[in-house]
Amino acid sequence: MKEVDIYTFDNKNYVLLDRIENYLFLSNEKNDHDMMIRKIENEDEETLLPLESDEEFEKALLLLVTKKLKEEEI
Repeated sequence: MKEVDIYTFDNKNYVLLDRIENYLFLSNEKNDHDMMIRKIENEDEETLLPLESDEEFEKALLLLVTKKLKEEEI
């Protein structure tokens, strides 16, 4: 069995799907349509922050898509 990282927000558990740079891509363990992206605060790996803007959201998505495309090439 694979070990997974779980984060809790508003009494809901989210499974870590991927981490790229300081962004965490999370999915609700009971509803895979409920997803979120959070970022790790530079000084404190325990503090997860929401994204600050649409531009930052687009940057995070681009990092994820680029990584997945590179994995498909292998």
